[in-house]
This record gives sequence, structure tokens and C-alpha cells, in this order.
Amino acid sequence: MSQLELQNITIQYGETTIISALSLSVENGEIVSLLGPSGAGKTTILKTIAGLLQPADGQILINNISVNHLPAEKRDAVLIFQKPLLFPFLNVAQNIGFGLKMQKMKQRETERKINRILEITELKGLNNRKIHQLSGGQQQRVALARGLVLEPAILLLDEPLSNLDAELRQQMRELIQTVQQQTGTTMLFVTHDQAEALAISDRVCLLLDGSLRQTGRPEELFYSPADPEVARFFGCDNIFTTADSFRQQSDDVQNEQKMFTIRPEDIEIYSSDQQRETASHQHLFEGTVTGVVFEGRLTKLTVKVMAKEHVTVLCSRPAFHIGQTVWLRMPEDRIHFFP
Repeated sequence: MSQLELQNITIQYGETTIISALSLSVENGEIVSLLGPSGAGKTTILKTIAGLLQPADGQILINNISVNHLPAEKRDAVLIFQKPLLFPFLNVAQNIGFGLKMQKMKQRETERKINRILEITELKGLNNRKIHQLSGGQQQRVALARGLVLEPAILLLDEPLSNLDAELRQQMRELIQTVQQQTGTTMLFVTHDQAEALAISDRVCLLLDGSLRQTGRPEELFYSPADPEVARFFGCDNIFTTADSFRQQSDDVQNEQKMFTIRPEDIEIYSSDQQRETASHQHLFEGTVTGVVFEGRLTKLTVKVMAKEHVTVLCSRPAFHIGQTVWLRMPEDRIHFFP
């Protein structure tokens, strides 16, 4: 059963359409990432779900009930912003329990819920600390705990890790996954970080130019992009047609023109000396290295092939140099043809 469903949602600022006829669903117990570049409208979508903005058209359903007419406080959804927005005059436990207090929950039940969520979010022992006494990562955990303790049908997270350093981001990413497994909370997670979305999500919804371009499991978007723009978003500039220098390697569509892609890390690269040993391999293309960028774990090469195409290759060692003649091989099972 869907905890959240958007049906043909259109969102406008004045006369400008930000989101056009967008539909998506988040199933019970899922973490779904809404991924896209800055300015794509991701936060606008969350605010509309939460009731802070009204859609120009379409329906928002939470627990299969339309909530378009409901104010924010009546919707079974909690929005956690990029900045924690905690009350500085309250301690950790009071911040976490603020929403329960507004619901007029009994004190004993409130304390039980707060203690449980403190343990789950690894905040136990910090109950009485004021917000200014916490690190950035601890503050974000308090914000997460304040949302989780309300047990909403859908938890909306608006780039909650973007203000943290790399190590804290990794810790918080793992914590969110652990918390979700323990609580079963359904989450819609907004981010512009590809690695974050791929690592944390059951499914990813890629938002480009105000519309969803592809939705699926993380590996589907990464290895089987719906179109060239999706491929480029995930760092793959290798977009070719079978009519170009690279010919289709399968016999079934030899006479058709098709666009295809292959990820840079899936291309095999050999020096000319190595090529002699791989002469039995088919589909080898001679080229010249025109660019080398050392990126630490991987080295990014640009290879000019047949005086026309430029191919991006990622290899594990910086063993090539500009001007070097190389041979490329594209394994047939790694080539993806666009629909």
C-alpha cells in the first residue's frame, strides 16, 4: 500500500510552472530519494506534500486519503529541513518531545517514546543538553528524532546531510538506514548528491527540468539510464549511435541506428604492447589519449578514436599519458541501448 502518492501534481510560482504533471508513489516502509540538481524543484515538492504550498493541479494522497484540503498540521507527514531549526531554549529531550506535547500526549507515554527514540538515534545520555552544546551531527540527529517520535505516515527529509562534513555525512547516512530498518518509517529523501541517493534508497526518482525522467532501483538508473540526459547526470558522457565510428556489436540490429552508452569504468583499455596479447578479442578500437586527470582512486582518460569520437575511460591506475596510442574494448554485455 502506498503511504504517499502524488497524482499529476503541477506547482506554480505566479505564472511560472515549477513542476508539471508529476506523479510518484512511496510504498509502506520504503526509502525513496528524490534526486536532482539544485533548483530542480525538489524542496518545492516536499513543501507541497507537507502543506506549506498548494499545488495548482493534481492530488496528494497520504494513506490513500486526499490531503489537498488539509492544513499542514493535520497531515500525517513531517518535514525535516536542511537546517535543524531546533529550539535553543529547550534541551534535547524537550525538543524531541515538543510535537508530542502539542498533541497533548500523557507524560508517561511521552517519556517512553522519547527514551526509545533517543536510543535508536544514538542520543542517549544527551537528554538534558542544550542545543548549543551539541555538534552539527548531533543537532541533525535531534531533528531526525523529533520527526520520528511522531511516527508519521511519511517522513520528508530535505537534504538533511548537506551541511555536514564528509565523515559525518557518512555516519548520518548509515544512521538513517539503521533507524529506518528499526522503525519501518516511510521516507522521501531529497538530495542533489548522486552517491547519497544511490547508497540510501530502495528507489530513486530523478527530477530534471521539472519532470521525473526515470524512477527505479539505484542500479537501474546507474547502469540502464532512460535517456542520454540521465546517463550524463550519472557521470557518463559516452553517448554514441550505431551509425557513428562505433558499430553495434550485436548482429540483431546491424541495420538500425540506435543510441547507446557504456560507463567509463566498463571500457577495457590496453597499451599497444598489451594489444598484441589481446588480438583474439573482437571489437577493439585504436585511439590516442588526449586527456589524463588523476582523481585518486581512479584516473579519468579522454581517448580520441578514429579522428572523430571522444571516449571517456576510468582506470584504476595512472598508467597512461597524453599522446599515447591505446586500444579500447567495449564488452558487449556492458553496452546499454536507450529505449
